[in-house]
Amino acid sequence: MNEHNSIAQLVNQIQREWKTKTAGKPSARFVRFIIKPEEARVYEGFCKLESSEHGSLPEVFVTQLTDFEDEDTFSAALIRDWLDTYDKSQDLLEKVQQQTAFTWDTQPYRQALEKTDGTPMDDTLLAMLASFVRALPQEQKELVLALIPRQVSHTRQMKEWISTLLKKGIPAGVKLLVIDHVNAEHFAFHERQFPDLLLNIHIPMDLHGAIKKLAATGNPNDPEIMLRKCVFEMGAALQDKDVKRLHRWGQQALDTTQRSGNKGLFATAHIMYAGMLFHFKKDPKIPELLERGQRIAKQGTQQGDNACLPLMVQFYGYHGAYAQIRRRFTEAINWFIQQAELATKHQFSQQALNAWYQAAELCRRKDSSRYYDVLEKGYQTGWCLPDEEITASIYIYLLRDYYDYVQIKRKHDIIKEIDDRMIRLFGKEWKTDVDNIRKKREPLILPLETNKTPVTAGL
Repeated sequence: MNEHNSIAQLVNQIQREWKTKTAGKPSARFVRFIIKPEEARVYEGFCKLESSEHGSLPEVFVTQLTDFEDEDTFSAALIRDWLDTYDKSQDLLEKVQQQTAFTWDTQPYRQALEKTDGTPMDDTLLAMLASFVRALPQEQKELVLALIPRQVSHTRQMKEWISTLLKKGIPAGVKLLVIDHVNAEHFAFHERQFPDLLLNIHIPMDLHGAIKKLAATGNPNDPEIMLRKCVFEMGAALQDKDVKRLHRWGQQALDTTQRSGNKGLFATAHIMYAGMLFHFKKDPKIPELLERGQRIAKQGTQQGDNACLPLMVQFYGYHGAYAQIRRRFTEAINWFIQQAELATKHQFSQQALNAWYQAAELCRRKDSSRYYDVLEKGYQTGWCLPDEEITASIYIYLLRDYYDYVQIKRKHDIIKEIDDRMIRLFGKEWKTDVDNIRKKREPLILPLETNKTPVTAGL
């Protein structure tokens, strides 16, 4: 990590505070970071950094993104993901074993997973964590299990799960770490419930100032630096709902990147400017930016600019999203299909699946005659993905919907194929699980790329 990066300095601030607070309360077993929502990426970056070989804290951090479905299945899901991560880290383990006498027997926990009948495996999880700590080298007899679930279906149940583990007794040398929000306090416990076991850490940080500083880092005449500054200022104008100021900085972004002669950068300025304006749905500048930016990206692609091809894919999605919010649904479906086909052609699998899902959902609601054809293409696009990409992507919704279709059509071979794979990944109740995940999910309106911000730069 670049120590001079202003975001990296915030991560260093978290590291320093962690050392001070945990040293002051060695009995703590449950640590809660209390943050503002916009700070989430910085804290996630801290957890992932400390879980890598580049971490600087003395504890061994393990960060798990395991979905929380319910309190009865979460421990088993964590054990399964832990062992899967362990199996995929053999290169790192070999390096560790060359330097230390680290050996850990995973067999008891694999056997426990095979024998589970659906009853909670909280005791097995605690035993596994204690076993892992005992196997650590003497100088690293501390483990932090950082829980950052991709999805949480029931916050109250997750709190109950944490309470259960605290009551059973989290082993010495082990800490659970979660991220909670200021004023929400989903995972707050009163000290009387668990004396000396709780540690709450809140770190005041100037994230806005850090992003602004990062945006201005480097040569101010560098068009990339200037674009970063313009994007930051557009974001600030958007937050203030000042569309005139947004247009002023958007135009400056276009002027700066056009002078650079870099078509990828010039097209990026168009898509960032248009993305900001999506919050002002009727602004006439949006279609102009999308059409012009797409032409520039196409020219760059034809000239061999590697940055322009993924931009082309994004532009199709933005066109589709703009047509959708203008309620031109047939046009939106066509744009999303074109996006999916282009992304598939160039092996951008996640973008392709997002586009097929967008098109399928619109067809289901607005053009049912095309629905099953689009759904089938989405199913075919994602089937070759590895298991870990399927469980972490929108493809599970396409699979779920296509499963209902092939049941109606009595395509028994495909039914069995889907069942076999999804039962392996999610268990026998996979259909219910996917339905519950989807219920908790925010509906897609804009392309996912719209949500990208400069906050994560440098992590």
